[in-house]
Amino acid sequence: MLLFSEYLRELLQDKKMTVSALSRLAGVERTTLSKTLTGQRVLPYDALDRLVYHLRLTPGEEQRFRAYYDAQFEKEGIRRSQEMVGKLFSDLFNLDFSTPAFEETRLLMNLEGYAGGRSIFSGAINVQPLLRMVLTEELSRPDARVELTVPPTDTFLGDELFRRYLGGRLTAEISQIIAFDASGAAEDINLHNLECFCRIFPICLLSRRHYHPYYYYDNSIAARYTDPFPYFMATHSCVVCLSEDGGQAMLLRSADQVECYHRHFQSLLSQCYSLIQYTANPVEILASYDGYTDADGFYMIMDQPCFGRFYDEAVIGRYLRRELPFYDRLAEVARQRFGRLRTVEQFYTLFSVGGLKRFCETGTLDDFPDAFVAPFPPEARRQLLNALAERIRTDNVMGRLIEPGVFPDYLSMTTSERSGVGFFTTEHFPLQDGFCSVQIREPNLCRAFHGWLTHLPATVYTRSAEETAEALEGMARGIEGAQ
Repeated sequence: MLLFSEYLRELLQDKKMTVSALSRLAGVERTTLSKTLTGQRVLPYDALDRLVYHLRLTPGEEQRFRAYYDAQFEKEGIRRSQEMVGKLFSDLFNLDFSTPAFEETRLLMNLEGYAGGRSIFSGAINVQPLLRMVLTEELSRPDARVELTVPPTDTFLGDELFRRYLGGRLTAEISQIIAFDASGAAEDINLHNLECFCRIFPICLLSRRHYHPYYYYDNSIAARYTDPFPYFMATHSCVVCLSEDGGQAMLLRSADQVECYHRHFQSLLSQCYSLIQYTANPVEILASYDGYTDADGFYMIMDQPCFGRFYDEAVIGRYLRRELPFYDRLAEVARQRFGRLRTVEQFYTLFSVGGLKRFCETGTLDDFPDAFVAPFPPEARRQLLNALAERIRTDNVMGRLIEPGVFPDYLSMTTSERSGVGFFTTEHFPLQDGFCSVQIREPNLCRAFHGWLTHLPATVYTRSAEETAEALEGMARGIEGAQ
């Protein structure tokens, strides 16, 4: 993110204005402005309005100007957590779901031929082929099972699982235990824990609900330094023990050793928390949306806007398909959810131009497909768009268009600082057999994702309220068949 001083310098160049001229017009001392431009001084808050006026900033420029100013006072940990979450979603936006060009699953020798009589392997050049071979041999079994505890610095095994899940070749049940750092103040965001989650979240999405991460808290890692191999990967046939940095491995192959580590892993699981929960049940998904609605607010980002604030009993009765076998339960949950959304004080809906256009053209909802909810006719679409624009203008709704690349179009996220965070794959998720929701309740992670979403409207990655409202109204006028 640009520093405030850098953005102010850009504005001066774009507006072809000198420091002296701005100082004179805005009534701000030239020395103060000069030191602000070099990052030696923070501009007084009461000077912002005058600079906005005399620099003749557009609404978008003013939004960025104030966002960069506010960023100067953020805690470094909060700023870094927002960058990490932003990078996660940017990477998911750019993820290529096409079939890989080649596979690397054919082994040139079996484990016995590679390992021979060795039990200790040193260096990544030897450890990584060992891990890949053990994993490949296990995954060839119809009853494949992998149990993992890996070093916090590991990226190799994570990349292996990601690549195999992306290629659609991996259906084995994989369980992984992650050590979360418990140090630091409870209210602070732990960047180590957030980095761990960002590393495994894409695997959760691609796994078709076959990947199961667990976690525990550890506030003292000293004990791990007395064990040369504190981590391991266990399969049916062997155990690979790993060093703290993943650069050393020990291979165990006897049946009693394998069974010992399997029992040990199951014992560890009984003391851990499940990091995520999956569901593909539409009733449960709608109920979880409601569960992540705070008493004072609802916060959501998705390719399409959320119109839930405008759904009443009549809308539910008209568009929810009555032929569904679970209609009564779904209607009950919908009435409860949308009733709350009509009354919450804070209502955040962040969405993209692409998703907005799609709703205008089809009237369908990405998060609830046509099989569950009938498409909205043209006039209803127009009414919803205009109602949302009006509420955005009156500050009753925090609605913003997000810039391309900020958030993947196949995902929705609703957050609560206290109750949890829900990720929901939509109709645009390329792996339709993997359609699901991924839900987390770990407090540290909830704060990170909630903070990112609520901070987003003040950044350069969203359009202003006026620009968003104008886009909604413009598209409403262009809907075919609307009167």
